[in-house]
Parts: sequence; C-alpha cells; structure tokens
Amino acid sequence: MQRLIVSIFSLAMTLGGFVAHLHGDTKAEQLLAQARAALGGEKNMSRVQGLTCNGSYERTVGDRQLSGEVTIDLQLPDKMLRTESMSPFGDMTMLVEQGINGEKLLRNQRTINAPPGAVVRMPPPPTGDAEAQALRNARADMTRTLLVMLLAAPASMPLEYAYGGAAESDDGQADVIEAKGPGGFAAKIFLDQKTHRPLMLQYRGVAPQMRMVTQRGDGPPDPARSHQGEQAGPAAAPQVVDIALYLDDYKAVDGVQLPHRIARSVDGKPTEETRCKTIKVNPTFKPDTFAAK
Repeated sequence: MQRLIVSIFSLAMTLGGFVAHLHGDTKAEQLLAQARAALGGEKNMSRVQGLTCNGSYERTVGDRQLSGEVTIDLQLPDKMLRTESMSPFGDMTMLVEQGINGEKLLRNQRTINAPPGAVVRMPPPPTGDAEAQALRNARADMTRTLLVMLLAAPASMPLEYAYGGAAESDDGQADVIEAKGPGGFAAKIFLDQKTHRPLMLQYRGVAPQMRMVTQRGDGPPDPARSHQGEQAGPAAAPQVVDIALYLDDYKAVDGVQLPHRIARSVDGKPTEETRCKTIKVNPTFKPDTFAAK
C-alpha cells in the first residue's frame, strides 16, 4: 500500500493559492469543465444518478492488517451506504454498514456464524450533539466520494470552487482546486495537467481511532476480561490531521471514466485501500437499500 500511494503522486505545493475574487473562480470553473470532459463529457456524466462499487478493502489498524469485501452504494441526491464484511477468524463474518439517507444516519453491525462464547461489542448510537456531528461527517464523506468519482457535489452541500495554484513532483504537475461548503467543509482536488483527471483529494479531519479486542476461549465470557478495555483509561484526544485520497486505475463504465482504486493516507501514513472489481452505473436499488436498520 505504501508503494501505491507514493507512486501515484507525491505532491508538494509550489505556488500559493490565488485570491478567489481576483482570478480563482473563472480558472477553477475552466479546469473543472476540462476535467469532466476528460472523464466522459457533461452529457455522459449528467446521466449518472447512482453507482455501485463491489470490491475489496485492506486497512491498517495499529499493527494489524484487516481485509474483506466492500460494497459502496450511491444514489443522488443524498443517499450513500458503505457495507464492509470481515472474517476475523473461522467462519465468523462481521458486517458493518455506514452511510446517510437525507437527514438520517445509517449505522448497523451484525455478526454471522459467530462461534459459542464470541463477544462482539457495538458502540452505542450517537445521540444529541454527537448524532448531529455524525450526520455532518456522513454528509461530508458522501460529498468527498462524489467529488472523487464524478467531480460533483450533492444538492445538500453546495460548493464554491477557487483555483489554488499548482503542485508538482517527479511524476508530473497538477492543478489544485479548493472546494468549500457549509458546515466548514473544505477540500483540495488535484487534477493531472496531462490527463485532466483527479489524482488526489486532500482535507483536514480527525484521525480515525479504532481498537480491536479479541477474546477467545470456551464457556461464558469472563466479566473481568470483558471490562478490561474499559478500565484502560480514557481514549486519547482526537487529532486533526491531513487526510488524502489517492485515485488510480481509471476504467470506462457506460462512457464515464471512473477510478477503481482509492488509497487513503492519514497524517502521511498509508492506512487503507479500496479496490472496485466492478462498478455499475445507475443500478436498480432494492427499496430497503438505504433504510435505517
């Protein structure tokens, strides 16, 4: 994963951002139009009202490597669901669903073929201010997904674009578009100056925190061990860091060039890679695909 991220584009800003009200907007609009033309043209891209990616993911959690299958369902204007499956041991499979449907937060987790004595803990659903923040985070995640796939934003997140200068590395040069929207949304989109396709999306966000506890053994769970993690003390304060999504392996699907590989780095360290084996444009979703479960 490290080699993939480094080889895609190691970017460094070389020119300062242009003041938006001087030249930024016109330049940004021209570059975005050029990029959408390179991805298939406005006619083809405007026909895309939904996507389904079926593939796999790899994720680094501390010193462990996790992997499994993933499905990403996206339907305009305001629905997205990411479903991940993982088999930590044996035939046991954990399914995790996260997404958004308008003003509803989608979160669900279930276990299939769990062996006797297995303990699976789910975090409590957010409430109050935490729920509102989780909804904002889900909407921002959907916006970033739309930007990297279609260079578009949902109606619920109208964006303003400004030219942010140029970035370069040994691999080439990129034009930088700065996108800003409601709720403090901000991201930088890097467009390859040769192909005009998106290479990377960068933003500031809270570094994900995840702890995995595995308990094995015959018989009922040991209460002392069950609460061991809770007695370990409070979790570290969240850190706001640079997060980047690297785009690669573009393939044509119904006349639209779509990235089939997305790698994520957090604070400069590779943490995740998603590979879409297949992408369907405008699939027929089941009525309950985006239902709160």
